[in-house]
Amino acid sequence: MGASRLASSRRLASVSRPATPDSRDRVVVMSFHRARATMPSFPTHSSFLRGRRARGVDAKRASPNTRALDQTSTFADAVAGEWIGHCASFDPRTGDASSLPSHLVPDAFREWGMEIKDWQSQCSTTPRADGNALYVKDARFVPVVGCEADASTVESYERDDIVVDDASIEEGGGYSACYEDEKGTETVTHCVVVPNATPAPIRVRMKHRADGFGVVRIWRESFDEPFSDGGSLASSCGGNSATAKFAEYPPDAVDVVARVDAAFTLPTDAVALPAGIWFTLTANDTDGSYASTLGYAHEATGTHVVSFRARASASAESTASFERRVSNV
Repeated sequence: MGASRLASSRRLASVSRPATPDSRDRVVVMSFHRARATMPSFPTHSSFLRGRRARGVDAKRASPNTRALDQTSTFADAVAGEWIGHCASFDPRTGDASSLPSHLVPDAFREWGMEIKDWQSQCSTTPRADGNALYVKDARFVPVVGCEADASTVESYERDDIVVDDASIEEGGGYSACYEDEKGTETVTHCVVVPNATPAPIRVRMKHRADGFGVVRIWRESFDEPFSDGGSLASSCGGNSATAKFAEYPPDAVDVVARVDAAFTLPTDAVALPAGIWFTLTANDTDGSYASTLGYAHEATGTHVVSFRARASASAESTASFERRVSNV
């Protein structure tokens, strides 16, 4: 994966990583629809990107392309791997984080009066060999006190096969999709990536039900090693400080976005979370329409990445767009 990830990372033998693009490079989206070879326009998204461009920020609208998921493509190289970090569930209106089930919380935390809101997580991601789907397997681990275990104990697995007809991707490893999960629930997901973060690329993912019911789940994770389908699990002290637990901290996205991307105006219905993460979500379970956005402002690199996805009804095609807005300072 080269020096732009971890200096000690093992490489995928058949995949070579191109140099990380700088802020002048164009973000490319590949949208998959059998019935249509071009991506629809994004009139709804324009309200999220209003405001003039400030000096030092390069905002690019992605251009469409259509093809299968080639395992040797730039996207495949960027998305594939074992990603470790933390995940949490949030109220879609207030942004309040849910606490972990009490029966899983170690006695020591209860004795100290601590509520645990983050799951340690590991995500195995790769395009399927036939190029027709993106395989995403999430593991979340039983919480422990300190580093009491060399290897984490898996609490649960969740597996998704996101077929290409349901997805839009960008070459940096970001994607969004509307698909049925393994339980048959129609689900919307977003993934935004900061490829030049150090010591490894960082990405933020979001999942929610297309009908708007339930919680919004957020993952913040960093690249750890080439894809192995969870062949080696993260230790109970796995990850780096950039993707440590985040849900228990105060929401700071409004301030972080203002510092990183002063030209960007957050939507009035944006829900601010900790760690520079924000989202919007509106859904109508009667007609099947939805509109959702995931944003992540990464202060260390001066990068603000935004993914938007929507549809007008259950029978309508989805529209999707990505923005990577990079400060030049």
